[in-house]
Amino acid sequence: MEDEVLARLNKENTLTLTSQHQYYNDTSGLPELRKAVANFLTRHHKPSEAISPENLVVMNGLTACLDALSHTLCDPGDVVITPTPVYGRIFTNFYDRAGATVVPLPCQEMENFALKEEDLKSLIKQYLDDGQRVRVFVLLHPHNPLGHVYSTEQLRNIMKICAQYKIHIVIDEIYAFSIHDRSTHFNSVLGMESLPDPQRTHVLWGFSKDFSIPGFRIGVIHSTNPWVLSCLRTLSHYHSSPPLTQHAAASLLSDVEWCDDFYVPTNKNKLAAAYKKACEYLEASGVKVHKTVAGIFLWVNMQAFLDECNEENEMGWCVFAARQEVILCSPRMV
Repeated sequence: MEDEVLARLNKENTLTLTSQHQYYNDTSGLPELRKAVANFLTRHHKPSEAISPENLVVMNGLTACLDALSHTLCDPGDVVITPTPVYGRIFTNFYDRAGATVVPLPCQEMENFALKEEDLKSLIKQYLDDGQRVRVFVLLHPHNPLGHVYSTEQLRNIMKICAQYKIHIVIDEIYAFSIHDRSTHFNSVLGMESLPDPQRTHVLWGFSKDFSIPGFRIGVIHSTNPWVLSCLRTLSHYHSSPPLTQHAAASLLSDVEWCDDFYVPTNKNKLAAAYKKACEYLEASGVKVHKTVAGIFLWVNMQAFLDECNEENEMGWCVFAARQEVILCSPRMV
């Protein structure tokens, strides 16, 4: 969708520099963009009450958002739990500067990588019994790299566990509009009613994946917690996005005919076609492919191509694939 987005960005005054772009702006996000994002998410997720721009903080990408949340929510050594396999930056985003300890909650392939509530409870209790503070649970929804979408019931049950132990839950929805399975309905946390602990529930979204513009460096955090919002607005001084790209992003979302009627459904259709083509090619080559419903990636099993299944051979295959310009999630990251 690169060409389609570029064509829309080059229309009219979307990227025209004006005097307002020459001066200091609100580092937590231009009102124009926060309003456009709030309206866009309200249109698509249909919450019972419209999403307020005042509950949104804009930063330069979701890496920055996660880094800022780690500073806001965690002290060094605090425990952050996330189901694995998972996008590897989750570990570094919470550890590199905030010093939090990111702990994997392993999900087993033989059980279709199911996120089991009893396993989460057990892991929380284990660290609490050791005298450590479990501070955050991070969930990618849709999941990266598995391409899963969690049901409303699953999400609510996980939230209840977090609420029971007063744990903040961070939901990364950066692939919310990249659902390529036509029979799958995406249920955003932003559209759920009566959250178990709304003050400890924080949702992320951004433009990099769903709108194919990672170079714009725009991510958004939604929270209803006044203390969290205050901290994030302070940290936004170090994570702000340029006002010109914010204006351009707002223009995309505010053009409802282009955004809702053309771009979002066209992107999903193209993702579905690409997913089908990739799966057919890999499966014809003897590669086992895990079924996904969302995202721009595949989870595949390459064991059949290894002489012996061990770390050395896995890493050797990864190096070989990287030289063929295949983008990989390294075994070390999962």
